[in-house]
Amino acid sequence: MKNILIKFCCVLSLFAFYSCDNEDDLREESVIYVDEVHESEFDKWLYETFTVPYNMEIKWKWEDGEVDNNFHVTPPRKEKAEQFMKALHKIWIKPYEEVGGEEFIKTYVPKLIYLVGTPQYNDDGTMTLGLAEGGRKVTVFDVDAFDHLDLQGMAKAFHTMHHEFSHILHQKIHYPVAFKELSKGNYTGAWYNFSDIKANTLGFITPYGMSNDHEDFVEIVATILSTVQNSNMPIERVVPEKDQYGMVTGNLTQKVLSDFQMKLYMFGIGIVQNKDGSLTLQQDQAGPIGLSIMLKKIDIITEYYKTEWGIDLFELQGKIEIATNELILENSEE
Repeated sequence: MKNILIKFCCVLSLFAFYSCDNEDDLREESVIYVDEVHESEFDKWLYETFTVPYNMEIKWKWEDGEVDNNFHVTPPRKEKAEQFMKALHKIWIKPYEEVGGEEFIKTYVPKLIYLVGTPQYNDDGTMTLGLAEGGRKVTVFDVDAFDHLDLQGMAKAFHTMHHEFSHILHQKIHYPVAFKELSKGNYTGAWYNFSDIKANTLGFITPYGMSNDHEDFVEIVATILSTVQNSNMPIERVVPEKDQYGMVTGNLTQKVLSDFQMKLYMFGIGIVQNKDGSLTLQQDQAGPIGLSIMLKKIDIITEYYKTEWGIDLFELQGKIEIATNELILENSEE
């Protein structure tokens, strides 16, 4: 072993001597390359659109320290990151700025938005689509699934942004304690075992809102602001008739309702497909009770936004809808 080590050292010495002795072969320029960070037109647009006016940092390229390494996620495709950020500027930042004011959005907008291409899949079978951290950072997952030409899909994607931003606001100024009391005893970590209808009967707008009062609060806000499938302007609709107790009678009637009003009208009511292929309405007996609880929650939330932030949620909802429709038209023409 000693002889092998000596021979190896001799070889290294000869190699070093040969290398030093052949200085003519050395280049004047360095052979070590430092790759400069490539700044694309998209990166410049992000800087001018978000960093300069709002002091926001947007990250869409992979950075290991920005995600939980216990999960397998990937960075977004550049094309999807561009589409998402264009939409974020037009249908999220601008409407908030119009209703809440320039100072409001500059003060409370998250200072870092990090984009991830895929969802974050959790051990319980659920997936995370967004995270708000300390009122400063928002991570948006599943960006690669973003469809900038689909109205309903776009509304669903921005449900996440409205959800996370509402977290930031209630962390700054907490909502009234009375909100939590309305569903005390019904919050559960097993929210994913509940259907939409069952969650409605307990006074929740989505099953995820059942996880705790914070998620309950922001899910209602996000649902109000992302209900743009057709129109937030009241239109005439054919709906099931209800009796004085709020139970479906089996007859149909006409009512003038906005999308969100329609969602509330159908609280605890679902369409069930029978074995023969026909469709019938199914209403949970506790539906009217759940609706009563939900209306009280909405009153608390809308008053909180008006009093604490000077924001009319339904005015904001309308501006988001207009901006979303305009953006889809622009995208269709490109």
